[in-house]
Amino acid sequence: MGKRILEVCTDSLQSVINAVEGGAERIELCSALSLDGLTPSIGLLKSVRNLYPNLKIHVLIRPREGNFVYTDEELSVMIQDIKEALPYADAFVSGALDKENNINIDSTRRLIESCQGKPFTFHRAFDYCKNPLQELDKLIRIGVKRVLTSGQQTTAEEGISLLKQLVQATNDPNDNHHNLTIMPGGGVNASNALRILEATGAHEIHGSCSIVQKNGIKVTNAKLVKDIINSI
Repeated sequence: MGKRILEVCTDSLQSVINAVEGGAERIELCSALSLDGLTPSIGLLKSVRNLYPNLKIHVLIRPREGNFVYTDEELSVMIQDIKEALPYADAFVSGALDKENNINIDSTRRLIESCQGKPFTFHRAFDYCKNPLQELDKLIRIGVKRVLTSGQQTTAEEGISLLKQLVQATNDPNDNHHNLTIMPGGGVNASNALRILEATGAHEIHGSCSIVQKNGIKVTNAKLVKDIINSI
């Protein structure tokens, strides 16, 4: 199974610095976590890459808050964002749904093709799908490498049952499903991370490890990162 990995979700330079100080080797970089994450600025991405040449940076591509049903014009913005981020990103996090909340295969495939071979994570838009196991097959067919999901519950801990089914569905040695990673995320902390991983069979987990500072700004906390890494 290999090493268990914590991916830390960060939306500011200070959060990235704190995540690395806590021992994070991989981050999801975004902006506006208060809106569930939007595409980060290219300036932030360049700054993080310059500061940490060896840090694994997975860049979120999401052009606005709200649903995941995108117009052709919005999709063009997303593709342009990917192209500009390509020199600095190790992987991308995105995805698109249709009006029935099924995976929009054509739009998601276009996003994947824009990544030019860099790994693609389908984000928590997956949690809106009505038939998650069926939709998982679609993602595998178009080359998605990872799915970030809470198991369609408010938190990953509450979603353990579905998360376990999803992990099992990707572990069939008789097909190529084992090339896709299920990554639980949502409400992850040091007290539940190990339980989520052991109960689901997953080996990667995702969390923001953040606290609200005295100035009201929410940032990743190095100790919380370290505590989760030590717990798993």
